[in-house]
Amino acid sequence: MHIPAISRRSPFLFETFRFQVRIRTLTVLPPYKGAVFRGAFVNAFRRLACSTPSKDCERCNMHNTCLYITFFKPSPPEDYSDAGKFSNPPPPYVLKPPQDNRQSFHPQEILNFELTLIGKALDALPYFIFAFDQIGTRGLGRERGRFELHQVRLQRNGDNYLIYDGNEQTLRPLPLSESKHLPETSPVSLLAIEIQTPLRIKRKGKLVTRLDFSTLFKSLAQRLTLLSTFYGQNCIPDLSNLDAQATQVKTIQDRTFWYDWPRYSTSQKELMKFGGLRGRITFEGDLTPFIPWLLIGEQILVGQGTAFGLGGYQIKF
Repeated sequence: MHIPAISRRSPFLFETFRFQVRIRTLTVLPPYKGAVFRGAFVNAFRRLACSTPSKDCERCNMHNTCLYITFFKPSPPEDYSDAGKFSNPPPPYVLKPPQDNRQSFHPQEILNFELTLIGKALDALPYFIFAFDQIGTRGLGRERGRFELHQVRLQRNGDNYLIYDGNEQTLRPLPLSESKHLPETSPVSLLAIEIQTPLRIKRKGKLVTRLDFSTLFKSLAQRLTLLSTFYGQNCIPDLSNLDAQATQVKTIQDRTFWYDWPRYSTSQKELMKFGGLRGRITFEGDLTPFIPWLLIGEQILVGQGTAFGLGGYQIKF
């Protein structure tokens, strides 16, 4: 197996948690739930972390120590030469909403979603859990449906560990883990990518409507590099040596389609279409050196709107 000449450690720590909530009152949600979950989540976290919520964040004297700023308005590292290019740096979390288009949920029904935390965000896990607990109390969606946070489980290497028990309202420490290492794989020459949530990638300023492997991997490589720079373990991957090899991977079947996701923008006070590619695309070529990065990408997503859960995919061998 050929792996690029880099450290075999993952360039940053990350863990994925599955949240399970039990519906208490009628809850009505849009078909794609990423925006409503993320909006409620941001507001709840700010109420928990911010001591002066009425102030402008940029002028607040707590700016340098506020957890809300740290996770939702992060600043580039001071020694990062390209800091000026990123007015909206990637946040150290990925919210993965429920995948189905169901809209109505009734009392006692269960709803699941996932949250991936990256780097220092793992230290603030109790805040993230309590934020969702508070959302359940205040209500979510058009009907302000209420729910109770039943449990939170850590998903790791095919196993899961109970971290939070809502019945007992107890939080357990994360099981010890060494730094994640890039997985070993057998040679791979054929795989499919199942795009589960709208994928938005821009090329030359325009959204891509026909995807190729080189474009997909270039977007993922940029995201990996940024997350490593902002939240990594001093192990920033240089994936540029894979650029030429990525162009040699061919598309042999493309069953992707454009999916328009209507989203109401509270800042612009209007309904916006926030579409992207969904469906299945199959690639052929020397894919082996890309597999470790594609597997990480399953957890951190790719493209624009990852904070809403966009750009989620699954590899099919």
